[in-house]
Amino acid sequence: MKKLTVITLAILSVFVMASCRGPKGNANVKSSTVTVRSSDWYWDNTSWRVDLEYKAINADIDNYGAVLVYMDNNNTWRQLPMTFYYTDEVNGETVYCSSSLEVSSYKEGVSIFWTENDFYDGYRPDDHDFKIVAIAASEYQRRSDVDYSDYEAVKRAFQIEEDVK
Repeated sequence: MKKLTVITLAILSVFVMASCRGPKGNANVKSSTVTVRSSDWYWDNTSWRVDLEYKAINADIDNYGAVLVYMDNNNTWRQLPMTFYYTDEVNGETVYCSSSLEVSSYKEGVSIFWTENDFYDGYRPDDHDFKIVAIAASEYQRRSDVDYSDYEAVKRAFQIEEDVK
């Protein structure tokens, strides 16, 4: 009877282990969505800036891998750097303007810079959502077939699950 119990437990263990699923995705790719509030931006004499801590960026990723940052722009994730153009009214005249967003990564973080074409502080940027994707060098070098400018392609290629806000 004891032998039958051990065999039964062993069989049950195999079934339980086979039915467990680990986290989907790729252990060498980390992705998170960060909401930057208007109050988070600060003026650094040439542009609005925000510094975001992101522990998934280690020295290897920063030096040899990839750190990708995307901004939600009308429900589409657009990769930084990016420039958008708009018009403004100044003293009754139409003025053509542009804003540029750039990103700089470092170990355990990224800085995002929002610069107006006239380098004037103007208006503090509104609230925006950003996706940060950190890809280990081995994965980044292995997947030259991915269009990294397209977040949806990156999401599919690396099986990134959407994080819950």
